[in-house]
Amino acid sequence: MLARRTVVWRLAAAAGTRCRAHSSTRLSVDASLAVMGLSHGASPTEVKLRFYELAKLTHPDAVRDAPPTAGQPTFVEVLSAFEVLVAEEAAAAASAGATAPNAAARGGAGPARRTSRAAAARRKKTLSEVLCERLEEEPSAAMAVWTDLKQRELPLNEATMDLLFRACARSGGLPAAEAVMREAVGLLTPSVRAAALVSLIKWCKEDKSSFEKIMNLVDEAERTPEEMEYMSYANFLYSGVDGYSK
Repeated sequence: MLARRTVVWRLAAAAGTRCRAHSSTRLSVDASLAVMGLSHGASPTEVKLRFYELAKLTHPDAVRDAPPTAGQPTFVEVLSAFEVLVAEEAAAAASAGATAPNAAARGGAGPARRTSRAAAARRKKTLSEVLCERLEEEPSAAMAVWTDLKQRELPLNEATMDLLFRACARSGGLPAAEAVMREAVGLLTPSVRAAALVSLIKWCKEDKSSFEKIMNLVDEAERTPEEMEYMSYANFLYSGVDGYSK
């Protein structure tokens, strides 16, 4: 199943690349809005939320072996439309606030180049990672996103858990992160669980008491000398001058 899903995802990414290489123009803004099911005047937040909703329906991790739904765009089409709308918004914002020296003149990357880089990275991400992107601007949605990932039984990797705990640190704190970790029992591979515990320390540990709470999440069977050394090193690595961040 995993091998087949990977092949489908790579073919989809390749198809998107071929479409851009053989097309003289991108989708128009009107066509992009139509693909996304949005109207003119949609806010950046509305565009992003709509992208995440369509990703849940069209991403290869969601589609798997199911036959395509008639009239439903593919993930490549959704992503292409999203890229156009994000680039349009970035260009408009840059034009409206063009008070600083031109980015290209400084040797930096302009809005279009940054958007292209983000889109290229997004094509390689799992659906879990794509959905967790929402948390960068909306950390308060951490528990809602986590519930969605569980219900959809999506694969969870190190990047996904790191994004979740980073959001928890900004909204909900250690109690929210602890809840995620407890609910993730049985859903993570040993290596991902070990990495998740380190991310939990990195983002949510504040003092000795909080570190002890995180350690309480480690089962007795997991408390091998290697694992305990791993956790102790993480505690040292992500500590302040006094041994803790606070």
